[in-house]
Amino acid sequence: MESMRFIVLAICLLVGPGVTAAQVTMEAHLGLQGTVRLEKWNPVTVSLYNTGVSLTGTLGVRVWRGSEYRQDLHVTTFTRRVQLPHRSRKRFTFAVPITSISHPVEVSLRTADTVLAQQQLDLRDTLSAEHVIVGLTRDLSLDFLATAFQRHTRVAYLPLTDLPHDWIGYDSVTAVVIKGMSFQTVSERQWTALRQWLIRGGTVVVVADAQYALLQEPRLQSVLPVEVLGLEQLDGLPMLATHYGVPLPATPLLAARARLQHGQILVGTPEAPLLAQRTYGKGRVVFLAVDYAAQPLASWPGNAALWKDILQPVERIDFSRVFAELGLLDEAHPVIKLLSRPILAYPSHVLLSGFLLAYCGSLALLFWWMRQRRAKRSRCWLYAVCIVLSFTVGAYSLFPEPALREPALFFDVSSMEIFADADYTHMHGYLGVFSARGGQFTLDVQHPTTILRHTFHRGTGKAGEALEITSEEPLAIRGISLAPWTLRVFSVETMTPTPLRIVTQPHRDGLTLRVHNRSHLSVQGMAVLYRGRLFSLGTLAAGEELFEELYTTLQPVESKYEMAWQALLKLRPPTPLPGAAYFQEVLLQHYFAEKHLAELSATPVLVGWMTVPSVLKQPQTGSPARGMTLVISQLVN
Repeated sequence: MESMRFIVLAICLLVGPGVTAAQVTMEAHLGLQGTVRLEKWNPVTVSLYNTGVSLTGTLGVRVWRGSEYRQDLHVTTFTRRVQLPHRSRKRFTFAVPITSISHPVEVSLRTADTVLAQQQLDLRDTLSAEHVIVGLTRDLSLDFLATAFQRHTRVAYLPLTDLPHDWIGYDSVTAVVIKGMSFQTVSERQWTALRQWLIRGGTVVVVADAQYALLQEPRLQSVLPVEVLGLEQLDGLPMLATHYGVPLPATPLLAARARLQHGQILVGTPEAPLLAQRTYGKGRVVFLAVDYAAQPLASWPGNAALWKDILQPVERIDFSRVFAELGLLDEAHPVIKLLSRPILAYPSHVLLSGFLLAYCGSLALLFWWMRQRRAKRSRCWLYAVCIVLSFTVGAYSLFPEPALREPALFFDVSSMEIFADADYTHMHGYLGVFSARGGQFTLDVQHPTTILRHTFHRGTGKAGEALEITSEEPLAIRGISLAPWTLRVFSVETMTPTPLRIVTQPHRDGLTLRVHNRSHLSVQGMAVLYRGRLFSLGTLAAGEELFEELYTTLQPVESKYEMAWQALLKLRPPTPLPGAAYFQEVLLQHYFAEKHLAELSATPVLVGWMTVPSVLKQPQTGSPARGMTLVISQLVN
């Protein structure tokens, strides 16, 4: 009996670790409180609870992208390495693109080839909206916004602890409304993420209530258009009623006492603003001096008109650029346009035709001689081999294109938008991977908060239907499978610290400009386009500062009918890089499109060049990535 107990105990000790290792509980949620926005990146929150032994695995979120109509349907898996000690509970957040509800989102935890936990999120069970508004309030007083607009709108109330840690998490958000919350308690990473999203084009609405001191805290004060001084009691809001033409009862209510610091007044005066806004990068910060949930404002019939002015929810979409990034307009995509230029050292058609004619003629002459003279076959074949070898060596000498002998060619053409009032820059990158031999490739990306907007392929072969993107540093796009003579194109977007600090001061005769280069790269071919005139500023080396007085009265006027990109291309810097002029031409055409100089006469535009890729890291082996970065800033006038 004792021996039997010993055998059972031994079996339990041997089997026990294998059983406990697989005891992982997974719970995944999609969207902001279950709300997703199609064609945007949406958050996926995954909670893991390990009741077994400690383990290290790979957590992945798998989504379908593209469409069968465009023949670019593919799978993208976002992965992250995780460590789960015994009895640990951890939460991870991903941001993934949702393009349709046809395919579910799959979440899995794996160790090697073993699936420890898996969950499918059916997109047909989620709530879809065209506008998502995040409410950072202590009450649920924003529900009326769900019916205030024609487009389907949903309001998601989040605690400050659940705010995204990267700007990508806000991609599906239309606006953020803040009332009665202290942003001094959020982490520095969460605050940076909100500011980066705001600079990219988001809208933040700050509403005053009885806790006015929260609006005087450093973080909110740094982005507000006003300086909050205190509270005051008003007998109604006659300016608001007059502005919107809707009567408002003259009921006493509290309002924040403030004065305008930046931006413009929408309702009120600079010394007593009721509604004010300022631009912050490409985004807007709106200040409302009264609590929208207090009477008589809560039941005021003009509320819908007020919030339409506050949110301005109409999105202007450049369909030509969207279609180009989707692969529907090849001639408009920067990488496709670039490869249509002679950026590779292909031989001329005349030289190639002459070489082929000489080769074929030599072989034909040899075979004719063999037939006429009836020479020995061994000697004739020796002559044929000599001709083939001679022309092979000649082809390698006359038609060199070393890049085509590399496993792949990497291209990176990017535009970097810099804003005078922000410390982060918005970057659009257009990447290309071309292989004449085919194979598996990886793109290493410099910035960890880069998102992949669109991808498609062109060429004689096909590209793989599965991609893997790591959701942690270092960021990489893996599993790029290409058949021979195939091109894969990627459109990406990111936010990075700004390399230039720009200060401008307009005056009657022109503009005072100060630029400090804080990066480790020089900015070449800098120029300012202002009032139909071009001002060449030369090169600004790393760490240097430039100070210029630009007088429009001393500079000749360019033709107002000339294309803006053509005028700026004339000031491009000389560079030894092969094909650099074509890189610059494509970037200028893509940014300015068909705009004439007359259309850009009011706002000064600063343009410069970094002659290196700004999105891709240089491959450690093989051909280096070829690229060019357009640095551009709409200067405040």
